[in-house]
Amino acid sequence: MNDKTLNYGEFDILRGFGIWIVLLAHNIFYQISSFNSPGFELAFTFMRFFGVAMPIFFFVAAYSSVRVSLRNPYYFLTSRFKFVGIPYLIWSTFYILMQYLLRNSVNFGIKPSFLDILGYYILGSSISEYYFIFVLMIFYIVTPLLVRIDLEVLQKLSIVSFVLMMISSSVYYIPNYFGKHLMSTFWACRDPLMWFFFYLLGIQMFYIVKDKGPFWRKPLDKKYIFLSIIFYGLSLLEFYFMPDKYADGLSIMSPIVLTFSIFFIPLLLRFSYLISNELPYLAKIFGKFGRHTLGIYLANGFVEGLILGLGMIFYPPFKNTSSLGINLLMFVVALLISYIMVTAVWKINKRIYALIF
Repeated sequence: MNDKTLNYGEFDILRGFGIWIVLLAHNIFYQISSFNSPGFELAFTFMRFFGVAMPIFFFVAAYSSVRVSLRNPYYFLTSRFKFVGIPYLIWSTFYILMQYLLRNSVNFGIKPSFLDILGYYILGSSISEYYFIFVLMIFYIVTPLLVRIDLEVLQKLSIVSFVLMMISSSVYYIPNYFGKHLMSTFWACRDPLMWFFFYLLGIQMFYIVKDKGPFWRKPLDKKYIFLSIIFYGLSLLEFYFMPDKYADGLSIMSPIVLTFSIFFIPLLLRFSYLISNELPYLAKIFGKFGRHTLGIYLANGFVEGLILGLGMIFYPPFKNTSSLGINLLMFVVALLISYIMVTAVWKINKRIYALIF
């Protein structure tokens, strides 16, 4: 596969956009309490968009899984373990070793027990963002069953899934208004009910496109745009009144943000289509990131840690203070290094790339 000969479609562009959001979210809030007021408010306003990243990944993963799973369920399961599971295990091992080796030199962690290490692998907790892989592997296991469900039944299942998602999100999110934590962020983000709706949405989209074609290639119903704006505004109000605004997870797992993502994904597909036709250079950029999304996602913790570590070495106050401008610069550097590292391995050795990315 040669990037120069590839055509980047809407789903590549959408996935590339998703990984940009992830890296931006991981960098922009570093030491946010030290921001000046304009920078603080700007970061606050844009952070509600970050909630759409995980729904995008689950949605695209499901959409791209249907055809293979229908053709050969056994091959689907083994290939997903090979393409996702093995790199996940390798990178998890890397982060576990780093935690062990650095536990005495920096405040990185404590010596993990055997049960800790087992939990790191099984629950995707060797690094915080690997919860996505843990949940995705659960969805992959049931995919051969899901793709054989009648579309009408699948739509009814989606309604049930939406209700369960709202309940899970509310149990996690709403008590925080009152200083209570009925569900920890650790378990909330690993709760399959929090994300299953978007996986089902991807499967349904496959059958809708197969039957009627990609509807986003025509002007969308204005309700998508209207509802996206409404729910985005509501998400800002929802977050504005949250006492502990920047607790981990609150920006991506609130009921309104998850609902906003449902209407925003078709809108993003429409934007991706327009970009692919009107802005081919931009489509190529996002498309390339989309083709290497998993590798960048797996490695971005290492890249961000490297940037933060070097920043603290050369500028010690960076441990306690930052600004919106500096954090945006970190995002750009992390984005470039991640992409260069992953694509360099791709060009040097495809087998190594397949093993670790």
